Amino acid sequence: MATNFYNGKRLSFDGQLCTVRYFGEVQGTKGEWLGVEWDDPTRGKHSGENGGIRYFECVSKLPTAASFVRPTRRPDPPRSFVEALRHKYASEDFEDPDVKIVYIRKDKNQAPSTHHDKPVRISGKEVEEVGFDKIRKQLADLHELKIVLLDGLCVSRPIATLRERFLNAGSPAEPAALTDIKDTCPKIVELDLSRNLFEEWREIVSICEQLDRLKSLRVDGNRFRDVSLSEAERTHCATAFANIKTLKMEDTLLSWHEIADLATLFPYLNSFVASSNALGKLENGFLPSTITDLTLEENGFHALSDLLPLTKLPNLQRLILKNNKIAEIVTPGSETPVFPSMLSEVNLSYNEIASWAFIDRLEDVFPGLTAIRVAHNPLYQSLYAADGRALSVRDGYMLTLARLGRLKNINYSPITPKERLDAEIYYLSQIGKELSANPQSKEAAIIASHRRYAELCEEYGDPNVHRSTTLINPNSLAARLIKFSFRLSESAERVVKEDVPRSFTAEIPTGFTVYSALGIVGKKFGLPPMKLRLVWETGDWVPAGWDALAVGTAWDSESSEEEDEKGLGVERIPREVELVAGTRTVGTWVDGVEANVRVELK
Repeated sequence: MATNFYNGKRLSFDGQLCTVRYFGEVQGTKGEWLGVEWDDPTRGKHSGENGGIRYFECVSKLPTAASFVRPTRRPDPPRSFVEALRHKYASEDFEDPDVKIVYIRKDKNQAPSTHHDKPVRISGKEVEEVGFDKIRKQLADLHELKIVLLDGLCVSRPIATLRERFLNAGSPAEPAALTDIKDTCPKIVELDLSRNLFEEWREIVSICEQLDRLKSLRVDGNRFRDVSLSEAERTHCATAFANIKTLKMEDTLLSWHEIADLATLFPYLNSFVASSNALGKLENGFLPSTITDLTLEENGFHALSDLLPLTKLPNLQRLILKNNKIAEIVTPGSETPVFPSMLSEVNLSYNEIASWAFIDRLEDVFPGLTAIRVAHNPLYQSLYAADGRALSVRDGYMLTLARLGRLKNINYSPITPKERLDAEIYYLSQIGKELSANPQSKEAAIIASHRRYAELCEEYGDPNVHRSTTLINPNSLAARLIKFSFRLSESAERVVKEDVPRSFTAEIPTGFTVYSALGIVGKKFGLPPMKLRLVWETGDWVPAGWDALAVGTAWDSESSEEEDEKGLGVERIPREVELVAGTRTVGTWVDGVEANVRVELK
């Protein structure tokens, strides 16, 4: 039995795929064992070590990827490509293992037989007679298939076995002109061969060489034992893969060198996916220059410098790096990557970006960047203004687009001219607040940390800087209080009683909701709280077309671009922000530790 098992052999037990990594005895037990690495690394019990003895190594780094199973355990039977195709697309009874289909030819003139009233049994299995008319229809349907999904069907195509079959059938020893797939389903355009029992890349080539219309190939979750090819085989791949534009190789756990080498076998590849391959720093491997769309999600990148070989892709337009561990632009001792200007869209969501310095340098790395996704990074979960006030996630996105001047799309939302105007003015006001909260000795360093400061000042004018003679520690109790000066508007003055003051001052914690602030104001002025509007007079001046309430409204604007452009004139008006009634805290509305608020009637 030992000859049936070898390192790298693919097996399936009860639908769970695994790879043989060891065959032999295990100390403290009787008999022989198979050491297997499960494709699902959470299914096992150890990492190839038992009782302090290392029996084998796993490709997966998780500590529960391996198990020992008895070699007598019966694996799931493998299928050929055509068997799997018929199993999924042409068999009506494939879910019943006790039914055997028998193909018979029927005479059209023969009278209906009565023996069909009782099932026929052969070797204990029920037999279903299927006429050739029905079979011809099923085969015709297979012949027309364009999208074929054979994932998880225990498909294998061992080349040595194919040669042996052809020899036994009296065919040439070298099955260079196999037509089993082409004869059955020649029109396939999209093919998914994921999570099967393939061991050699030659098996994939042997399938694709018969499908001259194939444009998209998916081989996710396969664990190839051997991806090496001779020079003659590599030359043949240029023909076998000639029409394939999209290739997906997720969760193969191949090295970057192996992945890149296989990708070069596709001469006209445009879209390539190599996610979930435990990749780290990319070295010793270059992808084909034809690639325009590249996805490397869920790997182990820590810095953009880990991707340096990708800067050699002259036609790359879209790069997806979602769900990695990227926190830096460059690691110590590494070269700063600079991608071609063709690359305009980058997805960095679900990484570990935690600083504005990273955001500011993105245009250095991606000079053609116009669309970005940065959602779900630590930076946006704990944002604070210079005065210690907590900022919302939306504030963070506004500051992001303001810092990246060429950006046209953020988090899948197009940026209108009006939104850019609002964001840049808001960003400039935040710089002003930061300058106000720090002594003049730090002004040069603060300005240097905002790369667009001079450009924005030239566009909108310098921000107002009001330095207090006594600076407040942002972590102190005083920093958690806002000194509000409330005054009644002219319309509100006319409805209050004569003995009621027209203004008052109150220190309110930043964590109080706007509802709470309305309650304080309503009680002081003797007015119904929900009949009042609180309007913060910021003291800033903005272009006449700027939306005074933009910071607190929804991200997408409904106004047309023509209307947006009308607001770009030189006339300036006071910037005012309404504290909209709700559970949002006053600290997320107001910048600084003091605020003048006008109280109006609704």
